[in-house]
Amino acid sequence: MTTKNRDVFMLDPTVGDIPNLGVAKVRNPEDEGDWETLEWELRHFVCEGEYERGLERILDQFLSHLSQPEQPAVWVSGFYGSGKSHLMRVLEYLWRDYSLPTGVSARGITNLPSDIQKHLAELSLAAKRDGGLWSAAGTLGAAAAGSLRLAFLRIVLQSAGLPEQYAQARLVLWMRSEGLYDSVHGAVRASGRTMEYVLGNMEVTRFR
Repeated sequence: MTTKNRDVFMLDPTVGDIPNLGVAKVRNPEDEGDWETLEWELRHFVCEGEYERGLERILDQFLSHLSQPEQPAVWVSGFYGSGKSHLMRVLEYLWRDYSLPTGVSARGITNLPSDIQKHLAELSLAAKRDGGLWSAAGTLGAAAAGSLRLAFLRIVLQSAGLPEQYAQARLVLWMRSEGLYDSVHGAVRASGRTMEYVLGNMEVTRFR
């Protein structure tokens, strides 16, 4: 009897495609295809070996320092193609147990060892006690050449649902603090435009 390579895998690699073509990208999904890729990555995440040890160390370190004034940073290193981006992409969505458009949750579809599940459950309990969960992830890219701080801030702003540009984000935050955002947003929509368009052009317009 001859055994073929594909016979030793749990899933036959010759059946079906790999949506991300073997390259995980740390970015927010923008369309249906991106969401399908993210769901595939979560469902097929193999939490063993260095992946499991990495998640355990990150979560344990964070949880053990919740009562401390500072949290230690984590540095994820490895050679090209070793899975650094894949680890951080999965962790971002497991961290806040993100609900995908199909109605499933990140933790609900990811096969995780019991120790990682316990850490995530403890993280959620801490979130209920201390104000919630939030995560932000992305790549600095060429934007970092201009200003590393602004490039990093863009990732944080985007994850918070704010415009990526600093000046636009400040304007939105100011409108919200003054209780003006909803009325301005409604006026912009009534005019047939979007807030993204108006903020992108920084227009000053009179709305009736």
